[in-house]
Amino acid sequence: MPGRKTFEAAMILAMTGLYFFSFFQRVAIPGAIFNDIQTEFAVSAVEVTRLSAIYLFVYAVMQPFAGLLADRFGGVRVVVVSGILLCTGSLLFPMAQGEWGLYLSRALVGLGASAMYLCLVKESDLYFGGKNYAPILGFLCLLGYCGGLVGTRPFRLMVESIGWRNSCLIVAFASCVVLFFTWMIMQRIGRKYVPQKEERLWNSTIDVLKNSLNYPIIITVSLAFSIYLSIQATIGPKFLEDICGISPLQSSGYTFIMMLCTMVSLLLSGIISKLLNNNRKGFLVFYGLATLIASFMLLAGTIFRASPQFFLVAFILLALAAGTSPVVVLMMKEMNPPEKVAVSIGIFNASAYIMVAVMSQIIGRVLDIFKDSIIVTEKARIYPASAYITLFSILLLFSLVAVAASFYSRETNGKNLGDCYGRLKSIPRN
Repeated sequence: MPGRKTFEAAMILAMTGLYFFSFFQRVAIPGAIFNDIQTEFAVSAVEVTRLSAIYLFVYAVMQPFAGLLADRFGGVRVVVVSGILLCTGSLLFPMAQGEWGLYLSRALVGLGASAMYLCLVKESDLYFGGKNYAPILGFLCLLGYCGGLVGTRPFRLMVESIGWRNSCLIVAFASCVVLFFTWMIMQRIGRKYVPQKEERLWNSTIDVLKNSLNYPIIITVSLAFSIYLSIQATIGPKFLEDICGISPLQSSGYTFIMMLCTMVSLLLSGIISKLLNNNRKGFLVFYGLATLIASFMLLAGTIFRASPQFFLVAFILLALAAGTSPVVVLMMKEMNPPEKVAVSIGIFNASAYIMVAVMSQIIGRVLDIFKDSIIVTEKARIYPASAYITLFSILLLFSLVAVAASFYSRETNGKNLGDCYGRLKSIPRN
């Protein structure tokens, strides 16, 4: 009979499977089917990007609560309940007959997806935490990000073969299967959790918000990640199709490469951090600088009508920067007391995804400013270069702020600084 450790490993992998599908939903919709949705429902760019905004706002707002729930009831139980919401929303989305049906289903998906990552971090730390946790977390993130990889070119190939509705239904049914296996393994493990007191949980949130060590990390990642995910999941394929004149299948190939590079970076960043004496700050600075260079390339390339390959380099830079997230998450973890892990990461994620949601709406509104200049075809609405020049100018400003904030962060070298509230002068700057 398999031992308990085997079942614990199976549980972590099952939870990672649900994280896989939550990440697929984040990347594939509306990015891979932007034109399909806009054409079928005859809606504006703002209404299409609202699909991302609704998902992300719900996801972001729920992050602190997800952390509280995970600390109170345990990550496994919370993941199963969240998985039910995720699967329900995934099934309803391809059945929607109007934009309000789409919005409701995306809200459910966002609600279900909100706890996946936090619970995975908490449970994997509980079972397999220690000095080798950075590479382990990087590997689990790599598996989860495979969902985003599937949400690019492979998903687009499926859409072109059987349509977006049937493709989304197949993905929804697959997520239901993984949810069932997660529930089965949970029944086998039967772990009991001792609930924490509500007062302590809410005090944890206040403590994390009062800790000024967290803010350089939150500002840098919120701005840089919002740029990355907006290109990857919202506007990147549409931009390439409008400016470079390539097909949706070709553009999805570029975001496929982008996601693949993110996954490689996810796998390597934790290993490199360990080899560099658990250096953390260097990765945060790289996150900001790479995003700044990529944003400048997108702006300059649009002005001078660069080739698709030029933009691919910018996409790859954004991807490599985003792939350092396991190290940056550990940096956030080390800025706070161990008992506040889920809450601190919840607030960190909430800030990042609120910014992504805001960014998705900025994208839609910027594009709609130029709605009188669009070229309407049978399959798409093509926006002018001036719309993207305006958009990338805004991204460049955000990336400048991200770089500046990164230099104010503290180095942890894998050590916990969470007991240093209000004593910043005692912590050396690096």
